[in-house]
Amino acid sequence: MKQLLILTTLLFTATMAFSQNKFRVDYDYIAIFDPETDSWGEWLEGDNTFVLNINERGDIAHIKANGETVIYKKLTGVEEGYTKQGNNHYQIISALDENGDVFQFQIFDDTSIGLKMMWGKFIVQFADL
Repeated sequence: MKQLLILTTLLFTATMAFSQNKFRVDYDYIAIFDPETDSWGEWLEGDNTFVLNINERGDIAHIKANGETVIYKKLTGVEEGYTKQGNNHYQIISALDENGDVFQFQIFDDTSIGLKMMWGKFIVQFADL
């Protein structure tokens, strides 16, 4: 029983540490969904880098294609899920952008789906196609 408790504690600690590890993802393309036209724009080339968990709060650094760096403040805990088809795992949080607006930051395991930043129905998607 004692060994089971120790093993459970170690697994919980490892999971918590993994979820807070700093990591980087790079995307080569960007597309925008415009809710006014209810359509996606074309994929455009643009190197964007995201560094997640840059501090103990879990904030995110975004190095934009133009070289500008923006910090997004993490506001909520991480929620995990799968797309409606059930085959694409993602993690999502609420964050505060550089203008003080709250948005949803969703990152997929599959880099060809990539990452979505959502302000209501307005979506910016980054991917590595």
